[in-house]
Amino acid sequence: MIPQEQIKLPPLRKDIALQEGAPDEAGAPTWLIHDPLQHRYFQIDQNTVRLLSIWEEGLSFEQLAQTAADEQNLIVGDQQIIQLLTFLRASNLTHEDQSGSWRNLSDRANAAKQSLFWQATHKYLFFKLPLLRPQKTLEVALPYVAPFYSKSFGLFLGVCGVTGIYMVSRQWDQFLGTFNSLFSMEGLIYFGLSLLLLKSLHELGHAFTAVRFGCRVSSMGVAFMMMTPLLYTDVSDAWRLSSRKERMWISASGMLVELALALIATVLWVFLPDGVGRSIAFMIATTGWIMSLGFNLNPCMKFDGYYLLSDYLGIDNLQTRAFALGRWKLRRTLLAPTLSPPEQFSPRVQNGLIFYAWMTWLYRLILFTTIAIFLYYYTFKVLGIILFSLEIWLLIIQPVFSEFMHWRKIDASQFSPRRIATISCFIIGLLALFVIPWSTRIEVPAVLVAADLTQIYPTRAAQIISISAKRGETVSKGKPILQLHVPEIESQITGVKIERDLARSKLYQIMADGKYLEQLQVLQNELASHQSRLDGLLREKQELVIRAPMNGDVLQIAPHLHEGRWIRKNDLFAVIASGKKHLVKGYVTGADLLRLTDDAQGHFIPEDLTRPTFPVKLIRADNAGSRTIDILELASIHGGKVAVEADQRKRLISLGAQYLVELQPTNLNSLPNQIVRGMVHLKGMPESLLNRTWRQISKVFVRESGF
Repeated sequence: MIPQEQIKLPPLRKDIALQEGAPDEAGAPTWLIHDPLQHRYFQIDQNTVRLLSIWEEGLSFEQLAQTAADEQNLIVGDQQIIQLLTFLRASNLTHEDQSGSWRNLSDRANAAKQSLFWQATHKYLFFKLPLLRPQKTLEVALPYVAPFYSKSFGLFLGVCGVTGIYMVSRQWDQFLGTFNSLFSMEGLIYFGLSLLLLKSLHELGHAFTAVRFGCRVSSMGVAFMMMTPLLYTDVSDAWRLSSRKERMWISASGMLVELALALIATVLWVFLPDGVGRSIAFMIATTGWIMSLGFNLNPCMKFDGYYLLSDYLGIDNLQTRAFALGRWKLRRTLLAPTLSPPEQFSPRVQNGLIFYAWMTWLYRLILFTTIAIFLYYYTFKVLGIILFSLEIWLLIIQPVFSEFMHWRKIDASQFSPRRIATISCFIIGLLALFVIPWSTRIEVPAVLVAADLTQIYPTRAAQIISISAKRGETVSKGKPILQLHVPEIESQITGVKIERDLARSKLYQIMADGKYLEQLQVLQNELASHQSRLDGLLREKQELVIRAPMNGDVLQIAPHLHEGRWIRKNDLFAVIASGKKHLVKGYVTGADLLRLTDDAQGHFIPEDLTRPTFPVKLIRADNAGSRTIDILELASIHGGKVAVEADQRKRLISLGAQYLVELQPTNLNSLPNQIVRGMVHLKGMPESLLNRTWRQISKVFVRESGF
């Protein structure tokens, strides 16, 4: 390690420039370092400006400190100089060609090597594609858009807003009814075009306002966040504005454009006739309000609302500084009560920034988890697992792990033994909670049903004429419960009757005339054949009247069936139960099956909480897994807990091995007259939460990878 007295100051780049910035939150003046090559601005305080004004190549730390004391009346230590030098080098603001700079170049080369994985894993999270260099075009067009910044145009928008909101409130139901037009291909196309128009004008609002205040717009293009395209405008030149009010106008201009379009579109919707124009006006009106107020104003992500809040509070780099305070508060509360804050704020501002940081973390935790789940479900198999794992690691686990690693760097003298002991006990307790096999509960999706069940299916595909049975009704054997109609059978009956009557007429004519007696036997056989066909068709017609096969209670009627609808032969129509004996039937996974004991007991908890819970006892468990799920109420597509998918034959195929179990209810006071869905909690062999979690992850991986 090189002694500090031997370290010489490197030269500063000659192309960087200092300019006055906006006052900070306390009203103190600030300065900006403008880097034209990187097109970046760095905010510095007055003391840093004073140090940079006496910065000379080749000075030692001691010489710089002495010069600061003599010429600037400023007392600085080696640590302050090191921090400033580190900042300048990290920001590429120094020009180091002298001997010995190989170490810095080596560090940068190593950083570049380390960033390869970062680029591979982070590039799809966010990247930009510049499409335009619009500065000259914006300057030429600025006089033409100047009227939109006038007070008269603001007054016009106010009149539009009041008129539109009042008129729409009188047609609110009709206004909301226009939303249904979105649920079509044409509606989706119009919605996409409306959204593209809104966001394009939104970005132009930022660009024109920036140019109006004398800023340079270096680029406009498309940014991809989580592979979602978003238009962007580079207005980073606004950092050089000393007026925070002007910067707030630039940040808010995009939302103001969307709101202006929404107000105008609301008025147009009132007067336009039904059709494409009115649908587009509705989409612009609603999308403008929602996108501006619900999306762009969100300060938890770095959209317009974040920069507005930053300028309003007068705190630059709001998230970075708030997150530093949030981490400090967390470390101080848990570990080191004497830990100094990263920077000083008033108690009110400090508490507000800490609250903002913690709320942003919570919001991002929910958002990133949702995005990870979305990627898992809407990408194919293995890629879904990889992207899900990558999102969870990069956006959730890695920041938490980095925070834990930082705790090791805190000065040991600031630690509170009592708090460390408390945290250690808490962590040990969590580990014990996950590692020790204490959980004996086995959850079984199940239904309470009568032991003697009969499922009613139609004899053939037919049209429903009438449904005579109701769910929960007691029916007697032979009672009609479903009347079906097959036009083909009716047509055949009519045709056979005509043929039978013709054959009968010919037979009577021959018998009356006494002629052609040799045809008598043929006609008699033909008549018998027609009558036999007619009897068969009439029996088929009678079978179209579905009757109760026994005395019992109707537990289920297919909810999607109604008069006039066609029903297929394999469509379940009704379930009838006879007798008073009931069973609980459900499915368990293979891993849970191994944990079941022969005398496993538990409780059935109905999904309908108004029904009582009752104890159950295991009486049978299948050793062979069920490929198809026969208990419809437990299938996921019917609101159950067992994940299934329908095959081409409309069978419900389980996505994982499921084993049928039957349980005997005890102390069942009231017998239901319908199928009751619920969950059985059985007591089995103990299992740790860690093992259960790993088993679930493994099951998902095996299923999605197609192994």
